[in-house]
Amino acid sequence: MRADRLLSLILLLQAHGRLPAPALAQRLEVSVRTVLRDVEALGAAGVPVYTERGRGGGIRMLDGFRAGLAGLSRSEAASLVVGQPRLAADLGLGDALDTAIEKIMGAGGQALRGGIEHGRTSILVDVDPWLRTGDPVPLLPAIHDAVTRGRRVDLDYADSEARVRAVTVDPLGLVAKAGVWYLVALAPPREGGPGREPALFRVSRVRACAVRDEPATRPDGFDLGTLWTELRGSVEHRRRDLIVHIGVEPAALAMARRLLASRIRPGGGPAGERPVLRLAFAGTGEAVGTLLGLGTRVEVLDPPHVRAALRQAARDLLDLYG
Repeated sequence: MRADRLLSLILLLQAHGRLPAPALAQRLEVSVRTVLRDVEALGAAGVPVYTERGRGGGIRMLDGFRAGLAGLSRSEAASLVVGQPRLAADLGLGDALDTAIEKIMGAGGQALRGGIEHGRTSILVDVDPWLRTGDPVPLLPAIHDAVTRGRRVDLDYADSEARVRAVTVDPLGLVAKAGVWYLVALAPPREGGPGREPALFRVSRVRACAVRDEPATRPDGFDLGTLWTELRGSVEHRRRDLIVHIGVEPAALAMARRLLASRIRPGGGPAGERPVLRLAFAGTGEAVGTLLGLGTRVEVLDPPHVRAALRQAARDLLDLYG
C-alpha cells in the first residue's frame, strides 16, 4: 500500500539522513520514478523532504524533523521479539528484522541510532554451540504460522531413533535453545489415555506438516516460560539406564569431557595408558550416534552390544563411501 511505502520512506530518511533515489528505490522495491513521485507527495502534505543535486546529493529530510512513529508491521514486531538475526531468518523474518531496526532507528533520533550502530559493530551474539551449526528447519515458518494463528497441526515426526510417527498437536509456542528450535505443543498421550499432554518436538526432526483449519486448544493460564522449564527439566533428568565405558586418548580427554559432560557419571578411571569415562545413555542408538562422531579418539570398552553396534555403523559407512 502507498501509505505504508510513504511511511517507510520517511523512516528510512530519518534513519540515514540522506539517501540517493536509486538506493531508496531498491529498499522500497519500486522504481526511481515512483520514489520521486512519493517525495513530491510528501512535500505537498507538509513533510519537509527535499532533493539535493550534484555529487554527494540525494533525498533528505529537514534536520530535526521526526515523524515520531515506528509504524511496525506484525511480522516486524514479531521479529523484534526474536532479536537474533539467524533465528529470525529461520522463522522467515530476517528481512522483517532489518526493516524493523531501520524504522526504530528512524523514529528514535540520533542517540538511539548511535546506540544501535555501536552495538552492531561491537557486539555479536552467536547462538550456535561450538563445533555445530544450526539444524536446517525448512518447515519452521509453517509451524510458526500455526502457532501465531492458533491452528492444529499434523506432523510426521522422527524421534531420536529415526522412527517416524504421525501425530496431531495443538501448538503452544516455539523455543530456541542453544540455536536449536523446539515446538511446545499439546499431544495425545502415547499410551492412548484421556486428554492431551504437553510435549516437546525438535523442529529439525519434523519431516512434514500440515496446518489444519480447526483451532488449537490452549490451556487456561498458559505461560510458555513456565511450561518450557518443566519440559526442559524432564528432558535433562530423563532416565538413562544404559551405562557405557569408553577409553579416551589422553590428548582428546578435555574435548571428550566437554562434549559428553551431560552424560558423564562417577565411576570412571584409568585403563592402561588411557583414561576411562563412564557414560549414561537412553539407548544403543543414542550411544552410537553420539560416540561415532568422536571417531578413533575414543573406544567403547563395554557393553559388548554397543561395541557391536558401533562396528556395524562403521561398516555401513565404509560401504557407503567405498
